Amino acid sequence: MTGGGSGKRSGDTWLDLDAVVVGIQKGHLRFELFVDPNLAFEYRRGESIPLEDILKSYEIYEDAKRGERATDILVKDAFGSSEVFDIAPEIIKHGEFKLTHEQRVQMTEEKTEAIIKDISKRAMNPQTGHPHPPDRIRQAMEEAKVRVDPFISVEEQVNAVVKALLVVIPISFENVKIKVTIPAAFAGKGYNMVAQAGVIKTDTWENDGSWSGLIEIPASKRQELYDELNKLTKGQIRLDVVR
Repeated sequence: MTGGGSGKRSGDTWLDLDAVVVGIQKGHLRFELFVDPNLAFEYRRGESIPLEDILKSYEIYEDAKRGERATDILVKDAFGSSEVFDIAPEIIKHGEFKLTHEQRVQMTEEKTEAIIKDISKRAMNPQTGHPHPPDRIRQAMEEAKVRVDPFISVEEQVNAVVKALLVVIPISFENVKIKVTIPAAFAGKGYNMVAQAGVIKTDTWENDGSWSGLIEIPASKRQELYDELNKLTKGQIRLDVVR
């Protein structure tokens, strides 16, 4: 917290002029904090920053700009604690606050790249059976004028993005089931590759040390898995798609 003539008064606390309000809704009540906008932004992005540096006041407010504090009873009912350091992480990470233009652009770009990576990893072009390269997905998002929300998770936005992309490119999230047989000499490493690629539905370790199993993976990863296993086993691999 700061004092002196370079700030403004809220209740009986002097605040830096660059302090901003971050707030979160709990039922019909709202709880707010005064924070440093840049440090709160970095904290929200996963940086390890002491809360003492982020908070511009150690008070919890119902209306911060009016200096109206929330009572300890209301705070505890909403969060399970009335201590500001217990509840500040939730408010800062999940609450609403006004970003600078540069911060919003940065967060939007990072969330866009995360969505592109997720779609490229799991989706495929049903016409070719191969995944769309990230650059093609990025271009399609631009053509479809997709708007990414920097505050909503990737998981919550992917379906809407894919729906918009369907107007521009053929795309699907189909899975395929594959019967895999790996010779004994490569079974250990091969099993790990398979387990990382998809979901193992059934598996059997044979008496000779070989492994066979039924796995389900995104169709877009089928060729990638085949290439990896083929390289590992020097061609001694068998993969059969189960219809």
